Amino acid sequence: MKLYLNDTSPFSRAVVATALLTKSSSLSLEWVDPWASPAELVDANPFCLIPTLVTKEGITLSESLCICQHLIEVSQSKDLTSIDYQSVNQVSQLGFAKTLMEIAFRSAALKRYTDESNELIARGETGMPVALEKLNQQLSVDGIKSYLQPNLANLYLHVALDYVQFRHSAIIKAVENNNIALLMQLSPFAGVLNVIDLEILSTQPSFESLINS
Repeated sequence: MKLYLNDTSPFSRAVVATALLTKSSSLSLEWVDPWASPAELVDANPFCLIPTLVTKEGITLSESLCICQHLIEVSQSKDLTSIDYQSVNQVSQLGFAKTLMEIAFRSAALKRYTDESNELIARGETGMPVALEKLNQQLSVDGIKSYLQPNLANLYLHVALDYVQFRHSAIIKAVENNNIALLMQLSPFAGVLNVIDLEILSTQPSFESLINS
C-alpha cells in the first residue's frame, strides 16, 4: 500500500497513527507537496488531496476518516477501535474532533493565499476559542474518562489539539485549558503521537523506521 502524505497535515498524521496502532503491513509512505500537484498524486486522487491511500489492489481511498476506519476494520486492533455509532456521546466527540481539525487547518491554510481579513479565517479564529473553552468545561463537568478510551474519536481529538497548539498557539494559550492539558497528558495516544511528532515527520521517515522506533 502507498500512503501519500506531507509532514504537517493533521489528517495525514491521524492516518499514520492509525496505521501504526493497527500494525498495518507493507505500507510505503510517499511524501509529497500537494500544493505542487505532483503527477503521481493527481493520478491517484484527481482532487490532489492528502492523505490518499492506494491499496495493494490499486484502489484509491481518500478522506482521512474513511482511511482510518478501513484500517481499523481490517486489523481488528485493540490498540485503536472505531466508535460506537449508536452512542450519541461518541458520535458527538468524533464530530467535534474532526470539525476542530478541519477548521484549524482551513484557517491556517487560507492565510497562504488570502489576506487576514478573509471571512472564513475570521470565523475560524472566532469559533476555535469558544469550542476549546466548551471542551475544557465539559471535561470539568463530565470528567475525562470517556476521552481516554482508545477509539478513533479520541485519536482525532488529540491530533486536532496538537495541531491547534502548532498553528494557533495564541488561541489555546488565551483560554482556560487546564483540563485539556491533563487530557493530553493522560491520552492513550500520547506514546504513538510522540513517535510521529512534527519534528520527526519533518525528516520524512519510512514507515518501517517508525514501527521500529
